[in-house]
Amino acid sequence: MMASRPAALSPDLRTQRRVALLLWPLLLTCGTLASAQELQTNGLNGYSLHPPYFNLAEGTKISATATCGEEDTGRSVQDLYCKLVGGPVSGDPSQTIRGQYCDICSQAESDRAHPITNAVDGTERWWQSPPLSRNTEFNEVNVTLDLGQ
Repeated sequence: MMASRPAALSPDLRTQRRVALLLWPLLLTCGTLASAQELQTNGLNGYSLHPPYFNLAEGTKISATATCGEEDTGRSVQDLYCKLVGGPVSGDPSQTIRGQYCDICSQAESDRAHPITNAVDGTERWWQSPPLSRNTEFNEVNVTLDLGQ
């Protein structure tokens, strides 16, 4: 007996098979990359398809219309500010007013300065607006971030 020859594939079916064979390695690669970002969620391992986080504003030009510890002229002043949340649990009792952590900000002292550049420098330091006790005009302060667009 002669071996029967398989029926010839239609051109459309051949094209579909070729496309499938070409895409298969790509699908395997994507699946491997997607599973590479393992996350801890409530003690369970999971996977995320999200891209890695990065700070778009880090290192960009930033300015503010007012800053704690600095007058409009650029001259340093001492301002008392209080954080509503996030103060140290066990700190100096003299720095707590009605349960709020308070401190002095001053442009002249680097450890007490809170310039706007702190907002985009990638550290835990922060920018501090002037306290309303200095002037109620500081109820509105503009922060401008130049993304170079």
